[in-house]
Amino acid sequence: MIAIGIGANSRAQKDDFAAAIADIRREAKGGDVIATYEKAVFANFVKAAAGCQSVTYRPLALEDLRGRSDDCLTRSERTLGLFGVASVAEAAALAAAGPGSHLVVRRRIIGNITVAAARSVDAKESRE
Repeated sequence: MIAIGIGANSRAQKDDFAAAIADIRREAKGGDVIATYEKAVFANFVKAAAGCQSVTYRPLALEDLRGRSDDCLTRSERTLGLFGVASVAEAAALAAAGPGSHLVVRRRIIGNITVAAARSVDAKESRE
């Protein structure tokens, strides 16, 4: 399973999310779940964009993001200061993909959106 994490700055517009999700799904070669911080001002835009692409939307609590912050490969000082999380996009992808997951696409900026992707660990994938 591939989970995609989404972050954004205050200039992000509703239409930006669908394009960013389509781009990261191509790069990650999939995307089963789209996740972000549940209280993000843009969370409804992420939910709508996921629905338009028939992908499950998963809102995450701040504690879930903080629980995977140490596993992030990139770091945003602004995000650390605001939320105590190294990268909302990476932490969301990792948290949504579950324990033992790893990033397959590091945080990437697409306009005003940040995206990342993580792969879950399951029996089939761990034998490969």
